[in-house]
Amino acid sequence: MPATFDPSEIVTLTRCGELTTAQLLCGRLDAEGIECFIPDEHMATQTWHLTRAIGGIRVQVRRADIERAQQILAFPGTDNGTDTSAEDTEASHAKPNGFHGADKDDGSISLGDRAGYRSLRVALVSLWLMGLIHPYSLLLAVRALGRGDLTAWGRRRAAIALFVSLAGCAWIGLLAYRVWKLSR
Repeated sequence: MPATFDPSEIVTLTRCGELTTAQLLCGRLDAEGIECFIPDEHMATQTWHLTRAIGGIRVQVRRADIERAQQILAFPGTDNGTDTSAEDTEASHAKPNGFHGADKDDGSISLGDRAGYRSLRVALVSLWLMGLIHPYSLLLAVRALGRGDLTAWGRRRAAIALFVSLAGCAWIGLLAYRVWKLSR
């Protein structure tokens, strides 16, 4: 935030469930020339598991920019809801290999990528918990890798989660074998 601002002129535009979503929205608003703020960014970075407990991560803008920001929020990845010309529509249909406007990034994260990211987070938490939930994280990773809407970004995270979960399951198996061997 700038050094001099009136706190009463800052309003909350929306609340996001994840920090990456808030940052993507903030980047979209910045690209449109709207100054925005994420006051909960440090809290979400340090205690990501508590973001839902506080009602989400706030994205705030100046009161003067709220209407324009709401329009951008209503039409993510488009030209603020304006109609495209017939030439643009024909040009998008003329793209090879079935790419009909797929080269435009609307800033959203697909459900497959969310599944891949979630499987990675669960796998890493499982490492922290000494492998107690590795079978669950393994299941999440396999499900994420089976999704058709997974991009390279999500596939990489799901693959890392799969590797970590397999290693964790092997470690749990080894420990169980050693305990069984000692008890005999």
